[in-house]
Amino acid sequence: MQANKLFLILMCFLLLTGCIKTKVIDDVELIMTFGYDWDSDTETYRGTAVAPIYGSSEEMEKRENITYSGNAKTFLDINSFIQTETPFQVEVGNLVGVLFGEELAKKGVLDILHGINEAPDIGRDLYVAIAEGDAETLLTDEYNMELTLSRFIEKLIENNSETNIPKMNLHEFNYRLTGEGMDPFLPILKQSKTSIDITGLGMMKDDKLVHRIPYEQFFEFTLLYEDCEDHSYEFDWEEKNKTVAISSIRSDRSIQWKSKNEVVIKADISGTLTESKSMSVNSFAKKKEIEQAVSKKLDEEANKLIQTLQELKIDPLMIGASAKSRFRDWSEEEWETQYPEITITPSIKFNLDLSNIIQ
Repeated sequence: MQANKLFLILMCFLLLTGCIKTKVIDDVELIMTFGYDWDSDTETYRGTAVAPIYGSSEEMEKRENITYSGNAKTFLDINSFIQTETPFQVEVGNLVGVLFGEELAKKGVLDILHGINEAPDIGRDLYVAIAEGDAETLLTDEYNMELTLSRFIEKLIENNSETNIPKMNLHEFNYRLTGEGMDPFLPILKQSKTSIDITGLGMMKDDKLVHRIPYEQFFEFTLLYEDCEDHSYEFDWEEKNKTVAISSIRSDRSIQWKSKNEVVIKADISGTLTESKSMSVNSFAKKKEIEQAVSKKLDEEANKLIQTLQELKIDPLMIGASAKSRFRDWSEEEWETQYPEITITPSIKFNLDLSNIIQ
């Protein structure tokens, strides 16, 4: 009897394995990046899909891309239209990134985002970014790259998320878009003469782009947002008419509430001078002078940035989420009114590592 049961169970497993749907890689079009723009003339979304075309041998480093485009009013219809342009079945399970054109980002990305989130074969770890200008133009231009365009953008954002900007993938973007006491942000990509660069961080109110932070403010924003590891900073010491390069920067960031209307964002940072010969740092007095000058400048720049965010009524630093966890009577409706008026004070203290200082 037991033997018969075991035999039946084994047969069921064999039948189940036979139900797995398989596809030959040469018979599908693997879309790796989607770009979306708003076409104001037709009041439709324009989608651009990028798929890689690999060389005839695995040794070839040079890679090319093929693009498909189509207009429709929904995410699903765009995919259906793109399917009419390719002889192969379109597959999005290998998708690594989504780009929103600048006009669409200003109009609002929620409709397209709903379609992406509802697609069961699209993961949540893919990158999301804004293209300065049109996403289609950025994705269809020719570049001299060793990687495919999709992999290049993926690596560009991934590497900068370790040294310049906070990480923001689809999962985190969705969380900040729907969460209370916070607003999302996305990296902004721009075409250069031969490549693609990250030129800003797009600050969003709900699902709409309302402000951009330039490269020069990346470091201050990151200090206020999270702990840093292996960052760099170029300090213009105006009083001395010198520029000081600081590298290997590490920081610990914390939020300290003094009351419901007053909060301090504290960041203790340390780093090394990489161009210290011109500074003649040969005493602890000189070391302290540099530390105080850097701390003062960072405090001033961080304070300007915070004031801009409050004026725009956007909260990418998640101050509201911190208040929600701190005060039991917190409500989102009340916070929306209070946020622009509360006192948010940056407190940045810089410590200069001694490894490059002549004692």
